[in-house]
Amino acid sequence: MRISALSEVLPGEPVSNRDMAERFGLHERWLDRMTGNRSRYFCDPDGPDDLPKTTGDLATAAGRRVLDAACIDPASVDFLILSTGSPDHLMPSTVNVVADRLGLNDLPTFQLSAGCAGAVQGLYTARALLCSGANRGLVIGADSVVKLWPADRRLGRISPAELANFALFGDGAAAAVVDADEDGPGLLVERIVLRAVGKGRAPAQTVRWYGADGAPMVTGPDGQERREPMGQEDYKAIERHVPELADAVLRELSEAAGWPVGQVDHVLTPQLNGVMAERIRQHLGVRPEQAVHCVETTGNSGNALPLIQLHRALRLAEERGVDGARLLATAIESSKWIVSGLAMRYRAAEKGQL
Repeated sequence: MRISALSEVLPGEPVSNRDMAERFGLHERWLDRMTGNRSRYFCDPDGPDDLPKTTGDLATAAGRRVLDAACIDPASVDFLILSTGSPDHLMPSTVNVVADRLGLNDLPTFQLSAGCAGAVQGLYTARALLCSGANRGLVIGADSVVKLWPADRRLGRISPAELANFALFGDGAAAAVVDADEDGPGLLVERIVLRAVGKGRAPAQTVRWYGADGAPMVTGPDGQERREPMGQEDYKAIERHVPELADAVLRELSEAAGWPVGQVDHVLTPQLNGVMAERIRQHLGVRPEQAVHCVETTGNSGNALPLIQLHRALRLAEERGVDGARLLATAIESSKWIVSGLAMRYRAAEKGQL
């Protein structure tokens, strides 16, 4: 499988930690120190018409952008995969709305319900389809956390822990054109790792479908009635297990490809937030110049984030023009523990080749 083009879409203007402090009563210095994220992006339902407002809008914009980048006719696409944890509706599937908007018809569509490993799940599925006879596909990862906010945007009834989550996450989308034909420029995928390893492990992340407006009232251990949180994170479990799982995936990819980690050109590490990304980089022994980070400026955009990292890694490879540059990537999903990763080789375009 060859990833021949990538794109990313981040809605509107970046929302800084100062903006978060002023709008939601969070502490700017705490956000700087505890998350390491400096900014993130949110869809604005009341914003300009030309800006994405939903997950479907984000996915459509990313799809259009990557089709333009690849200079291909939508009619040449044999399948569409969308990975998301925040579809616009239960029915119709957001992937089919996106297909319609992109002018795609009479082809298989797949919507994967996923989180941080969703983009790799999409690429894994795409590779299977290409191996079964398809020639070209489109893989999109997109998420929007704004749908979890109260419709009136009054966040005073959301707990501080839930508000802190909004500082970690953000909205965004990214897309990849994948080809069975390996004779062309882009990223040649040489290995893919994807496994669910959640047997006997408690979920470390829970996001409930109903968001803030539909949360039921529950009785807590103290006998007091309170609104059930729309999302929960076990940060201690994430801090303990994500680095070790990422290390295992990176070692597996390195051994399978025969590429010592210290000798590859780029390493894409898990991106929960800026602080964790740096801790994981150090744990993995990845040099700063090898690491491709983005979460500190984009926020954690869930399914979009690994593809955004890939997009930026591809741009770095293109800028440096090193044909054969090697890339290793790993994404760990803590919701019910999924490990994933990619080993890729960059192929530069020949002279006169798009």
